[in-house]
Order: sequence, then structure tokens, then C-alpha cells
Amino acid sequence: MFTHPMTTTSSTPNQTSENSPEFSVIIPTFHRPQMLAEAVASVIAQTVQSWECIIVDDGGGESELQAIAEVDARIRLIRRDVPGGPAAARNTGIALAQGTAITFLDDDDWYVPQRLDLARRALYDPRIDIAICWSVWDQDSPGGRTLNGNVADTILDRTVPHLAGTAIRLASLLTFNESYAAAEDLDWWLRSAQQATLATIEEVGCRLRRHHSRRLNGTDVAGRIAASEQLLADHATYFSAHRRALAFRFARMGVMAASSDQRQLSIRYFRRSIRTRPSAVALKGLLRQLLPAPKSRRDPLTGSPV
Repeated sequence: MFTHPMTTTSSTPNQTSENSPEFSVIIPTFHRPQMLAEAVASVIAQTVQSWECIIVDDGGGESELQAIAEVDARIRLIRRDVPGGPAAARNTGIALAQGTAITFLDDDDWYVPQRLDLARRALYDPRIDIAICWSVWDQDSPGGRTLNGNVADTILDRTVPHLAGTAIRLASLLTFNESYAAAEDLDWWLRSAQQATLATIEEVGCRLRRHHSRRLNGTDVAGRIAASEQLLADHATYFSAHRRALAFRFARMGVMAASSDQRQLSIRYFRRSIRTRPSAVALKGLLRQLLPAPKSRRDPLTGSPV
């Protein structure tokens, strides 16, 4: 499938097909051992106990990670010698996963105790390839998208489900495109939605943490905007046929530019969004940039701080 420079440490021998776990939880991490320890603790606390947890250290090299991995025999620590970003780190974990289904968890987030049970409930139906539960920012009210069946035409019309709230049958799992420094989840979702059948359990399975430390992908706003431009170029045929998705992506790029005080760039993206398909959120974002008022630090599309 692919090769990566890495070394492996494990407290147990590799599992065989006869005793493979129900779930493989893949956690990419980079320089956040304290947050990682909390993420791992949330996996150990699952009501479903048939799992393995694969921690992929994306070149950070902290010695503390070994102690975190040794708290449970079902945890494996994989050390990448060269940082490759979230896409490469997740692919490293996918290549080693032995579970029937794969779930993801960023090192700064955590599962609620029923997270894997929610996935099990949806995947009990053999027709379902991808099971979704809601992921919410800590202290926010429950809610999220409900996606069922074939969503190829609507997946990018709004914010995609967080990967932490996603469980995929190993047989249906696509790897991530490692050319993306950011927005790798958008590219993955767009490709996955073309072939997968989805089911949503409308309950919260993951809590997302707000903080100001380095992003897992290490990109700044310019890097995230560049990744969105790459997405539009790589999937130009899709976006030309799905104007709502194109307009939403331009609006998101406008929000990103506004968050770093790039006013003219933000105005340009909001105007492109409105020209593509007018929406109240894009118009609101544009007016905030045009009117001589204090800039809001909340995302006009989601209401979350930016």
C-alpha cells in the first residue's frame, strides 16, 4: 500500500486474525504528551473493551509516550522517524490496524465512554460502511449533521463530520492523501462518500478541546487556505457540479482569512461564495469585513471562536 520510515514498540505480540479486536483506535500525536494521556484514558474507559489503540508519534520523540503506551497491553506505540503530518500518521496506523472497524482520535480530544458502542450499534447493519456519531466542542450543546445512506452529493455542503466521530469498516477504508498538509479530512470524506453507505447515531461520542497550542498538522492560516485551494483544484469536476459545496468552501476560506486579519483576501473569498451561490452566512461574513466595526472573533458559519 505504502511504506513509511518508522520504528515500533509494543507491550504485546502482534494479534492474529483469530483474536483481532473489534475496533482499532488510531491516535496521531505530536508534542502533546499531557493531552495524549487524557485521550488514551478515554479509550481505556470505553464500555466496549474489544479494542486496540495505535498511537502514532509523528516524529516528536518524547520519552513520556512510552509510559503512556505501557498503561494497557492493548496499546501500541509507533514512532515515525520523520514527521509527515496527520494524513501520513493516520496511514501509518491504518497499515498496522487489525480491528474489524477503524476509528480515529486526535491527541487533544477525548471519547465519551459509549463512543465505541455507538459505532457498534450503527455497524451492526452489514449494509453500513461508515458510522457517525456527533463530536462537539467541550461545553457546547449536543448536535451535528445527520448523514444516512449515500451522501456523495451533499458531504461538502456543510462542515464534514469530525474524524473522531467516524468509524469505518476496515474493508471499506480508504487511506488519506499525504500530499495535503491540511484539509486531508475533506479530501478523504469526498472520496469516501462516493462509495460508502453512512449511518448516523444522533448522540455525542467525542468531545473536542479548544486550546491555543500548535495544531496537529502544524499549518498556519495560509497553509490551511492553500490546502483548500488544492482541494478545489484536485476535485474541480466535483465542485463545478456541486455549487453549494463550492460556495461553502469559499465561505470557509473567507473565515480563515478573516481570522488572521487578511481583510482583502477574506472579502475576495466571501464575494466568490456569494457569486457562486448566495447565502446568508457568506453575506454576513462579507458585511463584517466591509463595515467599520470591531472584527468578531467568532466563526460566522458555526459560531465557534476562530
